[in-house]
Amino acid sequence: MMRMQRRMLWAVLAIFGLVVLFFGAKYAKKEYRLRQPDRIWVPITLRQDLSMEDQKKLAEQIEEKLRANEILKAIVMDVGLQAKFKQSSEDAAMEELDRRLFVDVGSADTPNGSVPSINIGVSGTGREKKILEETSMRIIRDVWRMIGIDPETGQPINPGNAPPAGEF
Repeated sequence: MMRMQRRMLWAVLAIFGLVVLFFGAKYAKKEYRLRQPDRIWVPITLRQDLSMEDQKKLAEQIEEKLRANEILKAIVMDVGLQAKFKQSSEDAAMEELDRRLFVDVGSADTPNGSVPSINIGVSGTGREKKILEETSMRIIRDVWRMIGIDPETGQPINPGNAPPAGEF
């Protein structure tokens, strides 16, 4: 009888140990993913007949304008990045945003298939996903203004006077 109780005790302890091990591994996997680098971007789709050289040129023009101090400062202020990036000053937050900002030529999936795009966003870690999403959406509003689109309505600001592609 005593022997049976010991075996049951060991079985219960083994099951308890396996449960703790399972949930511990699950927690460790989640923490690992949250510490991995993450990039959040918004694609601006382009015409398919636009050459790669023109796409790169357009991306460089957008990046140059986005890295202007006035735009970076407005983004830092609007999103509250000084506190969210845990920076001591607004200038330090602007430098951090400038370091994390990226403009890449890539592709975007649409209902009509894959099309060329310019991907504009911010890099960080999985823990910062909400901050990265909010910042990317704020950045894209400035890009829309640059290319002549009203961010509120999604319509051209001056339909007859819109700048040609690649010229802001």
